[in-house]
Amino acid sequence: MIKPSTRTAQFHYAIRNIVTSAEALERSGRHVIYLNIGDPQVFGFHPPNLIVEVVQRALKEDFTGYAHSTGLPEAKLSISKYASSLGTATTPNDVIVTSGASEAADLVLTALLNEGEEALLPAPGYPIYPAIMAKLGAVIRYYKLDEQNNWQPSVDEIKSLITKRTRAIILINPNNPTGSITPDETTKQILSLAAEHELVVISDEVYRELCFVEPPTTASVLTKNIGAPVITLESLSKTHLIPGWRVGWMRFTHAEKMSQLITAITRLASGRLCSPTPPQYAIKPALEGNRSFMGDFVRDLKARRDFAVSQIRDIKGLSCTTPEAAFYLMVKVDDLHDRNDEQFVLEMLEQSGVLVVHGSGFGCDSRAGFFRLVYLGNQELLNSALTNIRKFMLSR
Repeated sequence: MIKPSTRTAQFHYAIRNIVTSAEALERSGRHVIYLNIGDPQVFGFHPPNLIVEVVQRALKEDFTGYAHSTGLPEAKLSISKYASSLGTATTPNDVIVTSGASEAADLVLTALLNEGEEALLPAPGYPIYPAIMAKLGAVIRYYKLDEQNNWQPSVDEIKSLITKRTRAIILINPNNPTGSITPDETTKQILSLAAEHELVVISDEVYRELCFVEPPTTASVLTKNIGAPVITLESLSKTHLIPGWRVGWMRFTHAEKMSQLITAITRLASGRLCSPTPPQYAIKPALEGNRSFMGDFVRDLKARRDFAVSQIRDIKGLSCTTPEAAFYLMVKVDDLHDRNDEQFVLEMLEQSGVLVVHGSGFGCDSRAGFFRLVYLGNQELLNSALTNIRKFMLSR
């Protein structure tokens, strides 16, 4: 029997892993409503023609062989212009195009962390970060987001978690899975901590342009006078409705303070040759072209958010805060009945046919009773799913 490496046993990605149970239910003839993954196209949203057409044209007329390992020059130039327009002086040399923001996270953490070294992560937070760190043998140190305070972090707690082995602070703003926004003043305080302790800040800003309130200022601008080195991760996956195209990037601010790290990241990027070339042609029109479609998307999301929140709050035994961004609800179960959150979610799947993701998959305590629900579906689909959940909660 050929055995896998021990590191694979530590790699868990709850958003995908839990699908196995839903697929087994479908094989038995049951219908499943998938509210576990944030893919807008699954729910009927389509990318704008301005990026579809340019990629189609590129496939016919332009170069689609190996791109430079850091990205197509025109894509990097557009990203640098975009970042500079936000208020962060950025050159194409400060940009690496990646296969989604997830690959960017993998490259950065792999280049940064030795076995036994630490990074601070929000809990709840996006599970790809602890999955990568577990694979690397790095130590995950969670700072908790307070549900009672609209899922805000405590700067004092973050400060208390910093040790001699800490290498980075990871920010996810707006947050996935809660949809909360960290105020600029709090981000500045975290950046100041990072500067004081010579830590890298990895700022995941994938949802920054999908806000229902004033969006947060990018950390790359906030650090201008603070001096903390920041690696910003961004993507077209959600904003431009193309998650399967895998178009993302990282950009460096105060690059002079992490030149050796950037060299290491670039070396790793060269080892995977390049990010897929054809989708990179979407970056220029996405960042420089008409973006009015995004306003329509956000208005649709807000209406679906409001419907989902009102329905959840009307179900006895469930509650939630109102997300300020993205398309996720973090739902609180008042009583798990001596189960952990994953057992609850699997029981709800079995009885209601609705798949969500347990909160511990995002770093929450498994006994705290949270699950994440995607509200991208139209009102008919959400009503069907939430009606089934209501019946399940009444039957317990």
